[in-house]
Amino acid sequence: MNREGEGLRIWTEEPVRLRDYFRRLGADAEIVASADASYVVVTKSEVDVDEQVTSWSTINGIEATVDQAPRPARVMELQRPRPRLGDLLLNKGMITEAQLAEGLRESQVTGGLLGRILLRRQWIFEDELARSLAQQLHLPYVNLRNAGIDYALARMLPVETGVRFAVIPIGVHRGCVRVAFADPCDDGAFEAVARSIDDFEPVVAELTDIETAWRTVTRRYQAA
Repeated sequence: MNREGEGLRIWTEEPVRLRDYFRRLGADAEIVASADASYVVVTKSEVDVDEQVTSWSTINGIEATVDQAPRPARVMELQRPRPRLGDLLLNKGMITEAQLAEGLRESQVTGGLLGRILLRRQWIFEDELARSLAQQLHLPYVNLRNAGIDYALARMLPVETGVRFAVIPIGVHRGCVRVAFADPCDDGAFEAVARSIDDFEPVVAELTDIETAWRTVTRRYQAA
């Protein structure tokens, strides 16, 4: 155990692989997202953690350090103030002023996300929306159907939050948790994610893919 009594912390570029390795050894291992990076916490282990970390690191050629200070964060932050989704789509000529006004009215009445409303009314297309957002905001676009997600990592965020704001943690990139957003212009979505994950890298994905991923997460945990 470390001095804080919270288990041994292990810093690595591949926390998911290391976590799964220790779980196979019968240890309790979880990924924690800190303000600086993501790390693995190992508790209740019957094996020599330092020895196993050294062995895993040597075999896989991946650096791992036990209970050391976090590495500098490599988080891609959006420049503030971010444009609102409606303004961005209007400026790009993807919707009309009348469509935006009607979409905003429905959003205010129902509490639904503007992006969902515009998609349901078929005024925009999902791939067009996601790629335009990624290009405009200088964020990576991720096709979740091709890239896949780490379903265990997705549970860092409450399902209700992920579904409501159309966001989902999908993996770890260079030691930082990647979170896919259907609408990265939504401050509410960013604030909701930040309550569960201190430090994350936003990327853009299609709304339907995020919703499908959450349904898969729910089924997996209901079946467990």
